[in-house]
Amino acid sequence: MPHLKKALSRWDSVAIITAIVIGVGIFRVPAEVAKYLQSPILMLIAWFLGGMISLLGALCYAELSSSFPKTGGNYVYLRESYGKWAAFLFGWTELLVIRAGSIAAIAFISAEYLRSLLSIDTFFIKPLAILIVLVLSLINIFGLSCGKKIHNILTVINISVLVSIILFGIISQKGNISHFQPTTFVLDKNILSLLGVALIPILWTYGGWHENTFVAEETRDAARTLPQALTMGVSLITVLYLAANFLYIYLMPVTKMANSPLIGSDVFYILYGATGRKIFEMVAVVASLGSINAMIITGSRITYAMAKDNAVFAYIEKISARYGTPYRAIIINAVWASVLILLGTFAKLLFFTGILVWLFFALAVVGIFILRRKFPAIERPYRIWGYPATPAIFILVCAVLFVNTLIFNPVPSFAGLCLLASGIPVYFVSKLLKNKEKT
Repeated sequence: MPHLKKALSRWDSVAIITAIVIGVGIFRVPAEVAKYLQSPILMLIAWFLGGMISLLGALCYAELSSSFPKTGGNYVYLRESYGKWAAFLFGWTELLVIRAGSIAAIAFISAEYLRSLLSIDTFFIKPLAILIVLVLSLINIFGLSCGKKIHNILTVINISVLVSIILFGIISQKGNISHFQPTTFVLDKNILSLLGVALIPILWTYGGWHENTFVAEETRDAARTLPQALTMGVSLITVLYLAANFLYIYLMPVTKMANSPLIGSDVFYILYGATGRKIFEMVAVVASLGSINAMIITGSRITYAMAKDNAVFAYIEKISARYGTPYRAIIINAVWASVLILLGTFAKLLFFTGILVWLFFALAVVGIFILRRKFPAIERPYRIWGYPATPAIFILVCAVLFVNTLIFNPVPSFAGLCLLASGIPVYFVSKLLKNKEKT
C-alpha cells in the first residue's frame, strides 16, 4: 500500500505555521482590540501575552509531537490519551466545523478582496471563493511537493510584504510618536477582565500555530523538526505582530484605530495614498491564499488519520500511488468547504468554531499528564520545559477562554457544541460497522 512521502523540511514546517497564522487577521483584529483596550501600552501588552500563550501551547505540543510523530496531530494525541472516542469527536468537529469552516471563511475574505481588486460585481464573491478552494485543493492532490512550493512562495511573499510595510511605515515618518502617550481612557472595569475579552480576537489571530503537527509523517526527522518549527514559528509570528501593532499605533491614535475595521487598508492609504488601497487588496489576497493552501495540506491529513481508525471514514484512506497524497480526503474537505460557502456567510462561519478550538486544546494538553503515566518508557526527544506548571497554566488559560467564549457568544457556541454532540451517535455506528467487519 502506498505511504505518505516525507517531503517536508524544517523550513517547510515553519512555513506551514506562518502561512496559516499570518493571514488577513492582523489587518483586521487590531481594530477590535482597540475597542476594548483604548490604551497603546495595554494593547501591546495584550498582543505580547497572546504570543506568550501561543508559545506555551507550542511548548506543550512540542512534547506531544516528538512523542507521537504521526499524521493527524490532535487526533493522534487524543486517541493515545483518552481512546478512539475522543479522537473521533475531534476529527468529526474538525471535518464539519473547525477546518472546513475556517477554509470557507478565509476563502470568503480572499474572494471579497479579489472582487474589489478586479472591480467586479458582488455576485461573484461566492463563485470566486469556491473556485479558490477547488484550485488550491487540485494543486495539493498532484503532490505535497507541488503544494508546498506554491505554499512556500506565498509564505515568503506574505512575510516579506508584512516586514516591508512595517519598515517603510516607520521610515516614512508619517506617524506620530505621541500616539504612544497615555490616553484619557479610564479603566472602569477590572484590567484582567478587559485583557481577557481582548485576548479572544487576539488569539484567533494567532490561531494555527500547531498546524505542522498534522503532517508529522510527511516531515523529515519529525521528532526533532516539529518542536523546533513550533517554537521558531510562534516566536517569529509574535515579533511580527508586535511590530505591526507598533506601526498601527504610530500611524494613528488608538481611538481612531477602534473605528477603523479595515485597518490595513487605512494604513496603506496613509502611507501611499489612494493607490495604497489597491496594494492592500493584493496583499490580502496573497495572505489568504497562503492560509487556505496550508490548511488544505494539514486538514486532509486529519481526515486521513480518522479513516485509519473508523469504518465510516475507511473509504477516505486511499493514498494516490502516483502522487503519495490522500487525494480522497482532500476532495471531501474541498467539497464540504464549498457547501459551507454556498450556505453561509463569513460571520456565520467564524462564530461557532472558537469554543471547540479551546476545548480540544485543553484536552490535548491534559493528555501530557496522562501520557507520561500511561507510557513512561516511550522516547521523548523533547520534554516540556517547566513541567508540570507550563501545561497547567496553558490548560487554565484554555478553560478561561472557553468560558469567555460561551458567555460573550452563547448562540454560536451552543451551535458548535451541538455539532460536537452529533458525532456521538456516528461514532457508535462506526464502532458497530468495524465489529461487523471483524466477525
